[in-house]
Amino acid sequence: MAHWSPLDPTRVDLTDFDVTAIAGRVTDRVTDLAKDATYVTVGLGLLAVQRAQVRRREIERSLRR
Repeated sequence: MAHWSPLDPTRVDLTDFDVTAIAGRVTDRVTDLAKDATYVTVGLGLLAVQRAQVRRREIERSLRR
């Protein structure tokens, strides 16, 4: 059976770790998610308006009869 040794944070060397590259990718991903959310919201809003228009026309037709 393999022996599990806990991670010792004092042995982790982060001197060559480039935070700016990760931050740029995170920023790009958040921006993309915000754009997608906006597109979905606008699309759902348009569908709701169209559905309301169709329903209004159906009610008008039923009242004319």
